[in-house]
Amino acid sequence: MRVAAAAALVVSLVVVGIGIGLFLVANSGWIAVSVPPWLTGIFGNPSLELWLPALIAGWLVSVLTLAALLGWSMYYVWRRRQYESLIGRLERELTELRNLPFTAPAPLEDLPEEPSTETAAILAFAELDTRRAKAAE
Repeated sequence: MRVAAAAALVVSLVVVGIGIGLFLVANSGWIAVSVPPWLTGIFGNPSLELWLPALIAGWLVSVLTLAALLGWSMYYVWRRRQYESLIGRLERELTELRNLPFTAPAPLEDLPEEPSTETAAILAFAELDTRRAKAAE
């Protein structure tokens, strides 16, 4: 389906290009351009003649430039929103990973079956030291 659509687009662009080319060949003369009366104070009233294909090409270039600028800005906004969404998702995932010890602590099966006497002695000494510090206050 995409190939058919792309082929139809290329064929239609070729046909439009041929039509524009034939129009420009048929109307390839010079045309007189007059300055509007409200601009004669700035530009004067020169007698100008322009080549019609160049005039049409100038308008076409300006329209295509405007369309390209609009298309690029829409694409930029779309990509920016995608990046911001990705950053938001990654930040939420990071928050979940940071809170993992609180939301899903290690199960009791991971603890040793028999208590360690060395660890008990260290904890008892730490508790005794804490009691002495509180009594000294």
